[in-house]
Amino acid sequence: MLSVYLPGVLLGVSSQAILILLPLYVLDVGGSLAAASAAVGFRGLGMMALDIPAGFLAARIGDKGVMLLAIVLLSFAQFGFTMTQDITLLCLIAFINGAGASSFLLGRMSYITEACAPDIRGRVIAMLAGTLRASALAGPLAAALIVEIAGYKTAFYAATGASLVALVMTAMFAKHERPVVRDLKLRTVVNLCIEYHRIFSTAGIAALAFMLMRSARTVLIPLIGTAVGLDVGTIGLIVAISASVDIALFYPAGLIMDKYGRRATAVPSSALMALSLATMALASGFYSLLTVAILAGIANGLSTGIVMTLGTDLAPAKRRSEFLGLWRLLTDCGSTTGPMAIGIVVAVAPIGVASLTVAGIGAFGSYIVYHFVEETLTKQS
Repeated sequence: MLSVYLPGVLLGVSSQAILILLPLYVLDVGGSLAAASAAVGFRGLGMMALDIPAGFLAARIGDKGVMLLAIVLLSFAQFGFTMTQDITLLCLIAFINGAGASSFLLGRMSYITEACAPDIRGRVIAMLAGTLRASALAGPLAAALIVEIAGYKTAFYAATGASLVALVMTAMFAKHERPVVRDLKLRTVVNLCIEYHRIFSTAGIAALAFMLMRSARTVLIPLIGTAVGLDVGTIGLIVAISASVDIALFYPAGLIMDKYGRRATAVPSSALMALSLATMALASGFYSLLTVAILAGIANGLSTGIVMTLGTDLAPAKRRSEFLGLWRLLTDCGSTTGPMAIGIVVAVAPIGVASLTVAGIGAFGSYIVYHFVEETLTKQS
């Protein structure tokens, strides 16, 4: 509770607030829809850039050390957003924010993998993902409220404060495990890619598709809301209602994963998410956008923890941190590709076309999940 869940809530609230604040702030200072999507995409690039280095670092300084370093980066970036209105600098700061987010998630995944047996891991990770769902409810609401009352800078200050509290809690309560120092070189990454190429080319692609759809959903709702004339407060309400549906489903999703297997949630949730993104293109006002956002919330709730659970199930014990670094690189490719694809498409076509494009990619990912991803649940004897 004190070492993982509560810091996770604090960081989740601040990170979820940033996900809605960043694109809207870019628009507020004069940026275009493409620039707003690109800023979120640069955050994804930062996550990708640190995935493998964070895995190597965890093997040398331990999971706790990586988490502490990551929170420092997050706090620095969240404060940095208050210092400029230049689009280029905002993208650079978003990159740093993504680097911190990636490092923290890697450290936390490795920390949980060491502590939890496979047949309870689905519920443990679902509970953790549930804290993210709760954060997705509280973060946008808090961000929208603070922006309406005191402006964007105050909202960024609040996010920074939450991250600093999480830093103190992690430093005080997280257990320090002795790191396993190894000869970590580039060939280690290459060897892992070769040895586990079947996993990365099937389950890894499926995980990438999940993250692409999730990140696209996060960006599309505020951008479509803006395009149809909704204000920040109304958009925040829609995002929060969608997140509340996620919260209602997170623990049932964990129970299903541990009892019936990972595919029991992966297959239906991926198909439903692709459908919700396709229908999002038809949104024309508050109620239509709210309806498809709720549908996306159901899909996201059913998939609670599936990407992290698959990664921890598949990670080899002797190369856990490095494997999870590669796993996070694949999933963060999805997180980055979603906003970037939206930014590219909206530069030449309406936002609805971007939604349909991402839905098509997500539908392909759903096909991969159904036909090629094997069950990873193993029961303890």
